Parts: sequence; C-alpha cells; structure tokens
Amino acid sequence: MGKCASLLLLGCCAWGASAAHAQSAPAPGYGPPAPRDMVTLGLGIGVTTDYDGGRAYRIIPGGALLGTIQRHDFRLNGLQVFVDAIPNAPRRKIDIEFGPIIGLALNRTGDVDDPRVAALGQLKTGVELGLHGAIGVRGLRARSDKLSFGVTSKWDVAGAHRSHVISPSIDYSFVMNRRSFVRMALTSEFVGKGWAVYNFGIDAAGAAASGLRIHTPDGGLASLGTSLQGVHALSANASGWALVGIVNYKRLQGDIAASPIVRDTGSANQFFGSVALAYRF
Repeated sequence: MGKCASLLLLGCCAWGASAAHAQSAPAPGYGPPAPRDMVTLGLGIGVTTDYDGGRAYRIIPGGALLGTIQRHDFRLNGLQVFVDAIPNAPRRKIDIEFGPIIGLALNRTGDVDDPRVAALGQLKTGVELGLHGAIGVRGLRARSDKLSFGVTSKWDVAGAHRSHVISPSIDYSFVMNRRSFVRMALTSEFVGKGWAVYNFGIDAAGAAASGLRIHTPDGGLASLGTSLQGVHALSANASGWALVGIVNYKRLQGDIAASPIVRDTGSANQFFGSVALAYRF
C-alpha cells in the first residue's frame, strides 16, 4: 500500500530469483544445502498508488537485498527486513520459518496529489516490530513445488498508529524449468482500531479542513488480495543475472473501504506492478 508497498516488489521477486538461479536445485530450499553463502541484489521500477487507498498512480524506484548466510535466510521485503532464526533444512518435506521482522510505514508521510487528502496533513513515519512465521509442504504435485501458510504480526513502536497489523497468507511456488520460477499468493490484512483511525479516520478538524465527512473506522479485516511473481534467469550458472516481475492486486474491505479517503477521493481497488533486474553472487 502506498510508498511502502511500492518497494515491496524487489524483495519478493529477488526471493524467487534466488531459486531460479540455483543450478540444480529445483525450488527454493529444496535439494542439498547450498555449497556457499549467497546474496541477491536487485534494482527496478514500480507503479503504485499515490497513497494507501488512492486512485492516482506514480512510478517509484525499488531495490532488493536478500540471501542466506550460515543456513539462515534474510530478505528485504519493501521496507521490512526479515531474518529466519530457523536454519534451512533443504531435504525436509516440511519447511518452517520463524523470526523477527522490522520495518517502516510511510503512508502519507510525503506529498499527495489529491488536495482533500493533503489537507488532512502528513502522517508520522511508523516503526513496526514483529514476528513472521510460516509452515510449508514441499513436493505436493512435483518435486519442485511448495505450498506455504504464513502469518506476519507487527506493532508500531514509534508512536505513529500505536497499533498492530496481522497478515495471514497462503502461497504456492514452483519451478517451471531450470531458469523460470513462479510464485502465486493469496494475502490478507487484519488491523487494530488505532491503525484504522490513524490511516483512514477523519476527525472534526480534518473534515473542516478537507471537506470530507467525519469517519471513525473500527479495526478488523482491512484487505484481501492476490499476487503473481515470476523470475527468469538469464544464465544457467548459480551466479548471474535474472529478470523478475510482480503484479499485486488487493481490495480494501469494511470500514477501511468505507472511509471518504477511499470512497470519495480514491479507490478500494489497489494495484501494484514492477519489473527489475537482479544479480546473485
């Protein structure tokens, strides 16, 4: 969502790129352990909404950093860094991830195009700490596929929205061939009342300044979405270049979608897309 979501691209895509680059391993984390530590870097451009719930779109650069060191994975997803505290066990059919996550929330911390939303004022930068956990099953239909169920829970610790975001997800990934990797996901967000009011609420002063009606949303289900990611390695070697791409769609729900910030000035339909070039070494 917004600027923060616009940078999500390359963390996710390059995560897939690390699998597609594996010279003989058919899927991420599948097969024998990597003979050495690996790091992937990527650069690209994305198209995203001006702010969370907005209708106008803008082009924003993105970047990625992820890899595996001493069998522990780490990845930068947008403005969130996750470190897996559980060492990789590539030969195990059941794959488990669990570890800390830290990130920034930058919704409406800069200029926005819509004058009514701009009149509500800029928001503070949120610093969110939390945990991510996932359990996956490998080899359901082919040796190279994996079905995963995950949950990320984050809390603001910087005095911005002073609330939480819980994001359950389901994803299915598989390697099409030695160079191409695909990942599909279903996503959701459940938010606390503090998050909802901070990002989508309008008090009396805000209504007077913007001309939008007063709105005090409750927490709960904020969005449902889906994403498709693809990676194509340009080399059959373990190290080298890859083209990556991602398309995300989500629809805002409940009191979030009913906010004048969405209903009167923006859209409940939120799209994001990007292309990038990544390198693994």
